[in-house]
Amino acid sequence: MKNVYEELKTLSSISAISGCEDFLIRELKNRLSNSGADIHIDRLGNVTATFKGSACPETSIIYFAHMDELGLIVKAIDKNGFLRVERVGGIPERVLTSVCVDVHSLDYQKSYTGFFGTYSHHLTPPEKKLIVPEIKDMYIDIGCESSEEVLALGINVGSMVTYTPTCIQLGKNKVSGKALDDRVGVYILLCMAEHLKKSPPKATVHLCFTVQEEFNVRGSLPVFERLLPNAGICLDVAPTRDTPDLSGQGGVELGKGPAISYFNFHGRGTLGGLIPNPKLTAFIADSTSKLKIKCQHEVSLGVITDDAFTQLTGTEGVAMAHISLPCRYTHTPRETIDLRDLKEAIALCCETAAAFDSKLDLSRG
Repeated sequence: MKNVYEELKTLSSISAISGCEDFLIRELKNRLSNSGADIHIDRLGNVTATFKGSACPETSIIYFAHMDELGLIVKAIDKNGFLRVERVGGIPERVLTSVCVDVHSLDYQKSYTGFFGTYSHHLTPPEKKLIVPEIKDMYIDIGCESSEEVLALGINVGSMVTYTPTCIQLGKNKVSGKALDDRVGVYILLCMAEHLKKSPPKATVHLCFTVQEEFNVRGSLPVFERLLPNAGICLDVAPTRDTPDLSGQGGVELGKGPAISYFNFHGRGTLGGLIPNPKLTAFIADSTSKLKIKCQHEVSLGVITDDAFTQLTGTEGVAMAHISLPCRYTHTPRETIDLRDLKEAIALCCETAAAFDSKLDLSRG
């Protein structure tokens, strides 16, 4: 593949807000076309590349990462051309002030740069200086002077809004930008596809790029119901606690290797999370020892992803595990990862895919 930074820059710049992932679906379809895998795209847009096992094809494992990103949706257009929006996924209001965004036409064929407006410094009321505005009070300025001018651009109620691409290199080993959650997972799967093309697995391996994780955390369910795999490994980011505002709280850090999750739980709203299969988790941990790579242990409250629900699919359930890539500033336009962690995560996933077979005991009790 190309330079890793250039690949992440390309992948993260493709707009793929939940429910409108088609540009990235098309990109993945093209990239996987020569992989030798069986490619399937379902009605939701989930893309699956299946590499049939050479020794025990009836035994299967799925590695999956979500391709979608969070964003916003236009809910109203002011008479003076300002846009009012609602969140699609966990957009943090506190980071939006003055942030640049791309507002997409309703047919998703064009986009226009704008930004979230804010009080001029000189005119900020004293009681507003330390207040984070609610999304209902925020607006986007795209330079239009009337609602008619906005509509003429193809923007209307229902138009999607995404962070403007911001991918940059930081120092020697770090990359920062929007949508690295979870384009780093997408990149890992693409690297696995290249590896599996050259080195066919013993058991059947499914690589799945899933949709709508940021919106309802359940877009991958049809894939699991269709494939009924024996095991699954979710690839996503893990919020780090290695910045000054979170230091001393424990948790994963950049540059110390990928993390194996032992517990994640939303903790509010929908009660969902993952306590992974102990034997599958031990299998992954043994692989890190074999490869002699660094590995962290992750326990996260307030974090939930697809595997909270995919583990429950079928009539027998799925043995589920979770590999995380440490990431700072999650859900902001400046998500930051360490390329050394990414390199080791790729090696770990390729190793586990090669070693997984029908002899691995995943039974309970």
